[in-house]
Amino acid sequence: MTESSDLSFIELKNPTNPATLFHEWINEAKQCGAKPSLMNLATATRNGKVSNRTMVIREIMSDASLVFMAQAKSNKIKEINENPQVAATILLMYVDNNENISRQVRIVGNAETLPQDQCIIYFEKDSLPAKIRSWICQECKPTDWNELKTKHDELLKEVKENKRVLEAPDTLVAYKIIPSEMEFYSSVGNTIADRILFTKEESGQWKHERLMT
Repeated sequence: MTESSDLSFIELKNPTNPATLFHEWINEAKQCGAKPSLMNLATATRNGKVSNRTMVIREIMSDASLVFMAQAKSNKIKEINENPQVAATILLMYVDNNENISRQVRIVGNAETLPQDQCIIYFEKDSLPAKIRSWICQECKPTDWNELKTKHDELLKEVKENKRVLEAPDTLVAYKIIPSEMEFYSSVGNTIADRILFTKEESGQWKHERLMT
């Protein structure tokens, strides 16, 4: 039996704005049962030392900016303060019409601070465990598990007994990644993937080119 081969094709309904394709892909993934709520965020110090980690996407804005939250004294925020250029990757894998869909969106851009009142809005939507975490955990600092468990249980008890209302701590910050480059990768089944790179010009307009995978 001879194996078949084919090329995937990314259709651009709006070739001048990558945000259109991004939201289209996100919506398609959601309709097929996927939950595109995570991204891999890469940051670097001014000396070029790179770190990456998986982050929760708090919001995808209309212009494709990605919102995330973190502790102000965390390593990632320290690196962003040194070097605001970051890169984020979102992986979308799901099944549609019995076909395996594999898509990836890579976004490069500057990370900018959002106002504290916006941070509060995101915090208020958090689950109770997430809110408690924001209060008892200082990201990247060494800890003793038993001490941390005691802090958690004491705070949980106060909340359940209505002795404490958890508001957004001052140490919590929100950032958005403003895209200057967006790369789309798509493969359906066993087809050879297609790639399109969008780059934002100084004029604010986007140009795009198709790349070999």
